[in-house]
Amino acid sequence: MELSRRTFSALAGTTALGFALSGSGGETTRAYASHSVPTGPAPGAPAADRARHKVGYDKYSLLVDGRRLVLWSGEMHPFRLPSPSLWRDILQKMRAHGFNAVSVYVAWNYHSPGPGRYDFTGVRDLDLFLRTAAETGLYVILRPGPYINAEVDGGGFPGWLTATAGRARTSDPTYLSYVDEWLTEVNAIAARHLFTKGRGTVLLYQIENEYDAFVDDPLGRDYMSHLYKKVRADGIDVPLFHNDKGRNGHWTPGSFNTAGEERGWLYGFDGYPLPGEVPPDWGDFGEG
Repeated sequence: MELSRRTFSALAGTTALGFALSGSGGETTRAYASHSVPTGPAPGAPAADRARHKVGYDKYSLLVDGRRLVLWSGEMHPFRLPSPSLWRDILQKMRAHGFNAVSVYVAWNYHSPGPGRYDFTGVRDLDLFLRTAAETGLYVILRPGPYINAEVDGGGFPGWLTATAGRARTSDPTYLSYVDEWLTEVNAIAARHLFTKGRGTVLLYQIENEYDAFVDDPLGRDYMSHLYKKVRADGIDVPLFHNDKGRNGHWTPGSFNTAGEERGWLYGFDGYPLPGEVPPDWGDFGEG
């Protein structure tokens, strides 16, 4: 598997992920998108309440059941703390400090020791982590890559992938066949914890990470389109997004084929605002 320098690039320091929201939120928000901007209290702490929920957005924020929600999220990666008995303590402390969400990288190399082999048991029990997050009252932003960067070896790609044919992070069919296997495993777990279904608190789902290669090339556009369609085919119905490595406008709404789903995609980017700074260009990105 050919890995470019971009595959191993890393950004040091703490990352602030910003969402630039388009002006309409799709099917789940049309019922109230034409009304005045929602006011009043934000939704309460989420839970696996077995109730159906609508998750959408307008140009200002996410909307949960028609109520405005601003996410305050911190990062918590189970592979960095391979001790499930400690997960609840960390998540409770996040909640106590005022966070209402946790952002979770899922590292392919942590769960796949070889081709066709996957382990989600013991210290790798993603199902347990997501269940604990819901019990703690935190929304979940799930980020399974397939490439996550995260300052880990190969951006989370398993070592065995480098010995396979194909070109990583492109629409190469060989590479995508391995990606599909990985996402099938992860998405089967994620689907059991979707907030929209009342099964858990997974509210957002990230595709790829800091992908700035082949932005204007079919190798990249077809790759992103494939990931999008795969995730949707696996039953993940929450808003999807990508994290641009800066305010570059890469992978904004309309930049690749989403199989006719025009408003299920958010544009996200890394930002590093200093105290007292106001980011200069939060607002609308992409077509429209």
